[in-house]
Amino acid sequence: MTESTIRIGADVGGTNTDIILVDGTEEHTYKLPTTDDPSKSTADGVLEVCERAGIAPGEVDTVLHGTTVGTNAVIEHEGAKTGMITTEGFRDTIHIGRHRKSHTFSVQHEIKHQKEPLVERRYRQTVNERIYPPGKIVEPLDESEVREAAAELVEEGVESIAVCYLHSYLDTTHEDRTKEIIQEEFPDVFVSTSNEVVAQFREYERFSTTAINARIAPVMSSYLNRLQERLNDYGFEGADVLIMQSNGGVASIREASQRPVTTLLSGPAAGVLSGQYTGRSADEEKVITFDMGGTSADISVLPGRLLERDPRDSEIGEYPAITPMLDIEAIGSGGGSIAWFDQAQGFNVGPKSAGANPGPACYGRGNNEPTIADAQVVLGRIDPETFLGGELDIDPSLSEKAIDDKLVDAVDQERFSTVEKAALAVLDVANSNMYQSVREQTMQRGYDPRDYSLVGFGGAGPMHTVDLAESLESSKVLIPPSPGIGSARGLMTGDIQYDNQVTLSKRLKNVEADELEDRIESLTQRGADQLRSDGIDVEEDAVFRKSIDCLYEGQGYELNIEYTGTDGDWRSRIREQFEEKHKQEYGHYFEKDPVEVLNLRVAASADSVEYDPVEIESGATDPSHAETKSHPVYFGTSLDPEKYETPRYAREELRAGNVIDGPAIVDEFDSTVVINPEWEAEVLPSGALRITR
Repeated sequence: MTESTIRIGADVGGTNTDIILVDGTEEHTYKLPTTDDPSKSTADGVLEVCERAGIAPGEVDTVLHGTTVGTNAVIEHEGAKTGMITTEGFRDTIHIGRHRKSHTFSVQHEIKHQKEPLVERRYRQTVNERIYPPGKIVEPLDESEVREAAAELVEEGVESIAVCYLHSYLDTTHEDRTKEIIQEEFPDVFVSTSNEVVAQFREYERFSTTAINARIAPVMSSYLNRLQERLNDYGFEGADVLIMQSNGGVASIREASQRPVTTLLSGPAAGVLSGQYTGRSADEEKVITFDMGGTSADISVLPGRLLERDPRDSEIGEYPAITPMLDIEAIGSGGGSIAWFDQAQGFNVGPKSAGANPGPACYGRGNNEPTIADAQVVLGRIDPETFLGGELDIDPSLSEKAIDDKLVDAVDQERFSTVEKAALAVLDVANSNMYQSVREQTMQRGYDPRDYSLVGFGGAGPMHTVDLAESLESSKVLIPPSPGIGSARGLMTGDIQYDNQVTLSKRLKNVEADELEDRIESLTQRGADQLRSDGIDVEEDAVFRKSIDCLYEGQGYELNIEYTGTDGDWRSRIREQFEEKHKQEYGHYFEKDPVEVLNLRVAASADSVEYDPVEIESGATDPSHAETKSHPVYFGTSLDPEKYETPRYAREELRAGNVIDGPAIVDEFDSTVVINPEWEAEVLPSGALRITR
């Protein structure tokens, strides 16, 4: 797989499916609406981009895929009918949860994991077994009870079973044997054991994560099988199919089917990788990625490296999911987000969305609610003649009517007195929501956004990125080529990666070198076996990143540091590393408090083929050769609108070195780039636009 030369990336979004084909020195992109069964739009898009590139399906080496199937199943509370077998006395662990609630003093607040449980109580069975730390079996597994429990669940129609025993991360014997029994008795039932999904302490989070995996495993397995079959039918049977995971690495269909919980942030993770790549290609290591599509916007901060989400904040749809995830914040603000007034005449934009069908009002498919996209049309920023290469007809009069009927006529306020002011009000609120989200990700965590470049992509992102940069007082914006398929491009930069971990939970002074080395070696071997199953030459191509989670005794949460072996005074070295990280995160450390080694981790990876796009042709600073037209466009705010005669440029005609003075708009097939007044854009050799004040 690492010698592939022709690769295709396919990223499924809520509105569109984005495709990119890379053939050595050439790139081809394509975008199509996402179908009800995303395997169809994905396979159709992969075939179409090959036909456009003149490449036979049999020539393709690798298809990389970002999917929202698992995420949607969790958020929409769908998936397989799921059961659970757990230790006697712990039937209600996933119901009770933690004492910390999002609305501590509200008597009416509905707790999601109790209102809509991952596993209903009547499908949770208990058996007698017990393991005590540090892994001592004090009550053997009652195998007859396992058989009875499994039989009862299957009789109730359960399709997938989560096996979650207390302290099974210290000794997997009971869970492993339970899985064997279920598979012997009921081979068609999916089984997820907590030690295979997440071998860590904290039983509530471990149980919840395993239940999520069990719930979506049949759905994901069925989806990936359909995708593979469709690709095979189209002639791609010789291509390896790899799935993007939440950690920024890719996995085989086999691994993704067994542990689909690792794919919950599949598409957004690819977007972060794309933003990181765009920044590095422009010599910018500190970037804020801003991926805005049709239904939502994803934001991530990269202070020179990828950040992983803190376990205490790691959740999907309000369910804890302690699986490695890149640190991404999602908000309900996309091109299809609807602008509306509530009963108190408060003005809102999103999170309700018109999606792809019926889509914004201008699509003419029956929606009469104004959206962000309709506001951009009214302001002149979206050109009906060039939108999606002219392949999708849009009607500006429908956008005007939706805004006039639903906003202008709805209230008697100055900012909604004209259609143009109302459209700017839509952008004011949408941009404010995104600004607040970025502010939480940066300033509230000690990162100064003025030191960062904002990388905007997604179909709608480049229309808002400069506005967002102005609010953040950031002076640099980067827009990659073909930004509408940014996440699909990010798939090209991900390595094959598998994360494995185990809980040790001992005071540092009591940890023996042999024990530490043996546990790390076991995790390394597990990762090596996973890579070998994907056809990787482990000795030549594998990389193993080893780390440990430490905390002060009595602390609730841990910090991750690099594991550097047990040579020399290794205990002092671990303590120094931990204290340095503690001071960096919290501003202090405790010199005399005992340190505990909690979890051991090994990330096994193999480098993918390096993604190195061809540089575009060079030219002079004058971009006039690429200008297509000029017309009035509105900028400013709803209280201070400004109309400018604004030139439009065809991006494919721009050359490296061209400089575009704002206000200006750059059109391409999959997106529109808005350059505000008092900003200018320079075309880089990679084809990216660097926009500065």
